[in-house]
Amino acid sequence: MSARSAYSCQIQGCNAVLILCGLAAAGLAGSQFSRVGIHNYRDIDLRILNWIHALTGLIGIYSIARNHGSIVTKTLYCVSIVIGVATAVFYGFTTYRIVDAKRNLQSLQNAAGFDAEFGAEEGNYTGRIVISAIMIGVPAVAALVSLIAIILLDRLVLVAYPVYPTQNREVEIAAENSKKALAAIAAIKLLLGVGVLGLCVFVEYEHENVASADNRYIKIALDHISAMLCICSAVVDLFAVAIAMSIIAAVWTLKTVEQNTFPFYKNDLKFYYLAKQTNDPSVASVSSPRYIIIVCHGVLIGCFGLLFILSCLSALATGSFLQSDYLSLNQRAERGLSVQGKMFSALHILWAAGFMGLVILGLLDLSWRGEFIGGDLLWVSILFFVTGALTSNNHSTMLSTKFVLNIVCLGISVEKLCASVNLIYQYSSYPIYTRGPERTFIGQIVLVSIQTGLFGAEALTSLASSVIFGRALSRLPSSTYRHSNAIHTFFALGTLFYAVVITGCYVVFELGKWRYNEVPIDVPFFRLGNGPLAGAVFIVQLVCVCYPRLLAASTLLHIIVAAIAHFTISSAMTNTFYLYQLLHSQDIIRASTEQETIFQVAIILAAGATLACAVATFCGTICALRSSYILHHKSASTNSTVVAPLEENFGSLRYNSMAPPPGTSPLPIQPMEEQSVYWSADENPFYYHTSKRFYGQPYQIESGFYGYALANPNQGVHHHRRLTSHAVQTQIGHAFEEER
Repeated sequence: MSARSAYSCQIQGCNAVLILCGLAAAGLAGSQFSRVGIHNYRDIDLRILNWIHALTGLIGIYSIARNHGSIVTKTLYCVSIVIGVATAVFYGFTTYRIVDAKRNLQSLQNAAGFDAEFGAEEGNYTGRIVISAIMIGVPAVAALVSLIAIILLDRLVLVAYPVYPTQNREVEIAAENSKKALAAIAAIKLLLGVGVLGLCVFVEYEHENVASADNRYIKIALDHISAMLCICSAVVDLFAVAIAMSIIAAVWTLKTVEQNTFPFYKNDLKFYYLAKQTNDPSVASVSSPRYIIIVCHGVLIGCFGLLFILSCLSALATGSFLQSDYLSLNQRAERGLSVQGKMFSALHILWAAGFMGLVILGLLDLSWRGEFIGGDLLWVSILFFVTGALTSNNHSTMLSTKFVLNIVCLGISVEKLCASVNLIYQYSSYPIYTRGPERTFIGQIVLVSIQTGLFGAEALTSLASSVIFGRALSRLPSSTYRHSNAIHTFFALGTLFYAVVITGCYVVFELGKWRYNEVPIDVPFFRLGNGPLAGAVFIVQLVCVCYPRLLAASTLLHIIVAAIAHFTISSAMTNTFYLYQLLHSQDIIRASTEQETIFQVAIILAAGATLACAVATFCGTICALRSSYILHHKSASTNSTVVAPLEENFGSLRYNSMAPPPGTSPLPIQPMEEQSVYWSADENPFYYHTSKRFYGQPYQIESGFYGYALANPNQGVHHHRRLTSHAVQTQIGHAFEEER
């Protein structure tokens, strides 16, 4: 057996183990509907989150079999490592709490009537301990196997005899500057991520100290995973480049800001202000637990905002680094586009400042603000500020970044705009508000009206920016070959399904809250899901049929939606557990059959949202995998000597790496991915053109020009004096595998 075959078999074995671990975790999540359900169902449950291991295994098997997609596979392996480690630690503490609860229950065995009241419950603790203990081992095994798979994949996918393009001084300096910037950002993000992870543990510990004795389970948990994703992303950035990991870390940190501010930080402030009004001695000093939680939790939320900004900067630096070629560096935006871009950036920052003012008003203890919650505007304020402030000297990277961020802002602004309009109507007509103090009645309507106006202004700004930057992006030269959009469109339907379900949950739960005065959920997962954003991504995918140049931006948007869906799935499943307990609790007195119907509809919607999150994550990953293949296999125009491959099954040859030829400057990126062999009939028929693919960036050899594709045949005439051909002909004979 050759070395390559051995590595392939080992990696496929790792992928099979990951599939089993993911299915086992999802199966154990179903045990929550039985008598051995763990009592932390009202807080957070991470079992369903570990279904990502099954997805990682499936994508890994496909990538090895089809011989492409190692970038997507490695990203999933990194995510599996983080999720596995975090889940194992989470259920380690959960197991301790279950054992402690059993010990406390057994201490009452001698009490009269214990067997009749708690006899059956005592027997369920053994099953709970076993399930929780298994959930320590399964994610730990998945994390270890994912780490092994990454190491094996590094050995399997190596390209040797690398062809290094000759670079002029300008390109070399730009690449070095981008590399230094990326390393500096990664180092800062690594240090801050480690500190934030420690602060997350401390805040969780303080929450545990003020909780009741029977409810001392971990309550947030997802913030720990967000910090670990940032650490993982920073480590990867120090040794390679990974835009997808930076995007995933950015999404999780921003959603952590949203979730921590509402409902968790809102509840912390509520308890603190109530205790302060009643002169509770527990908040009288700076060393009191409630005061410590308020300060530390606020600092933690701010640090996650900084991690989001750093993750966006690292993704931007990576994009600029990968686009460091002559054409990208010498492209300049038109004067009109540049002026419009600066104007829209200023508007984004202005609206962000307005939202930040509302955040401060919402957090202050002001009687006239009523039910206005300003904390849930913090994450959109950070997002809008980054959208306005983030830019790049690389024209292509700048256009892609602006387009993607404006589409995200547009989807979120439309969602929040509709919700704010509904709040104005409810605050002005709901009896509990109309009969209250007039000052409070007017104050909260004014605040929500300002919020609505800001969201409307941001929606218009994002729409105009999306059109302008999308039009400019679609006009850039494209080097991807013509491809069918059927696969992308089909799997984009999964994103549309997610958009419809999450938006439907938002509408129905808000209707139940205001019309029937029922809130049958603890964590509003539908606010975390951002359904309208997924709908906007689906529309962008349809636009890609006419404008293939938007494919890369569409891929980034699919990654964003997949990350949001994976963040939301735990909260959706936790609410499903909670609603199931409400429906099957005998000690809850229901006023009418209408309330029973509301609970039944709510559990159906919560379960459907859980399924939609899984579907969106899966479909987003498939779209990214397909786009990665298309973007790495370049076009074959009628003016090019490069043609599309006859088959999609290419061979991967493993050689020893060689130093770059004297007098040339290598691109400082770890070589990765297979060599795609293209036949060139216009050249010597015994020679091939090879496209050397790096981690996230292939060589773009098109009619002899590195990093430059002749999407427009006339462009070669204008630039032939400035560009030097670096195409290299590599003679390839028949490669035979070594017999072992």
